[in-house]
Amino acid sequence: MPATTAAQTADPALATVRARQSTARQAEVATLVAVLDWALEHTTDDDPEAVTFGERPLPLGGAGCPVIEEFAAYDLAAAMGMSTDAGLGYLGRALELRYRLPRLWAAVLDGRLPVWKAGRIAEATMRLPVEGAAHVDARLAQAVRTITFAQLDRLIDEALARYAPQDLDPAGDERHAWIDLTQPTLEGHVRLEGLLSVPDALDLEDALRTGAARLADAGCQAPLDVRRSLALGDLARGDQPLDLTAQTSRALVVHLHQDSPDLARCETTRTPVTIETIQGWCTASTKVTVKPVIDLHGHVHVEAYEAPDRLREHIELRDLTCVFPHCRRPATRCDLDHITPHDLGGPTSSDNLAPLCRRHHRAKTHGRWRYQMTEPGTFEWTAPSGLTHRRDHHGTTPLHPPPAEPPAEPPAEPAEP
Repeated sequence: MPATTAAQTADPALATVRARQSTARQAEVATLVAVLDWALEHTTDDDPEAVTFGERPLPLGGAGCPVIEEFAAYDLAAAMGMSTDAGLGYLGRALELRYRLPRLWAAVLDGRLPVWKAGRIAEATMRLPVEGAAHVDARLAQAVRTITFAQLDRLIDEALARYAPQDLDPAGDERHAWIDLTQPTLEGHVRLEGLLSVPDALDLEDALRTGAARLADAGCQAPLDVRRSLALGDLARGDQPLDLTAQTSRALVVHLHQDSPDLARCETTRTPVTIETIQGWCTASTKVTVKPVIDLHGHVHVEAYEAPDRLREHIELRDLTCVFPHCRRPATRCDLDHITPHDLGGPTSSDNLAPLCRRHHRAKTHGRWRYQMTEPGTFEWTAPSGLTHRRDHHGTTPLHPPPAEPPAEPPAEPAEP
């Protein structure tokens, strides 16, 4: 007698996960469609090549895509909770997909191609001419579920060779050296990554091996990897051969608060460092300048239009970055903007100045972006669309969010006979 098998029922928790994923994918498509609907209302016929100090038309997608109004695009990025660069990138990929990859766009709408994967493809095809994008669109249309990124890269190279051979890089040189100064550790260490030619790599390996050995001979008891790192720093300072007594270095500025005796902030990386780290820097071949933290609640006022160094430093330490919604450009690389324009009576003072990067300074000056400082370091922005945002040390928060969609009306009760 055959054994009976108990019928299995679907796991309700996993069924809920699947349903939520489906809802999220549909929401991503709906957002993409809404962004493209918005884009139709903010296209311009202005020449993107024209030189202007005001608003500049943005050709975000490939050839043949609509050109978008610049300051309106900043509004879109802020509404989506993105930095300006991230928002422009999203919009460019959306335009590329809709106007140059119609088959893949249809696959997105019917759920066969995830939005994130479609965006990756659209980003790769932007550099192709119209015919090249159409070629990729036709080739991928039947394989959207199985295409790998390696296959996509080969297909893009093929399209370039066929339709834009002049844009091919015959050398294909991918060498680079990248130092991430934005994410240092609490001990003051940063990551380095690079791609070198074999001869350069062999020479660097020999120099690090030799430098690590010399440090050990000089009495350094650190592990080998640490000594190799120290040797690389000596190479960067030009110690050839490594001179353990050299004192040439790049200056570091550290701000120390009297209420925080164990921690300071490095101005170069805008991150906290320990007192032990600073002591290590001071005993090494590094020039360290320790400065007290400025009282950021104090008020600084001058009569001139230009801000003196002490006022600029006050603003830079208070705000740290450009104060436009979601922008993270360091304040040290920004303009100082008079919130109330100087020619309208706005003073050159700490309560009327804020750092704005050049891009967002233009948007405020030539567009309809407006903002006010509600307290030191806190700014409330009104976008041309009317949406409002608060920018403070916690980031950007949307104010007065649009109301939720009204609930569905209950079905009408049947009429009494």
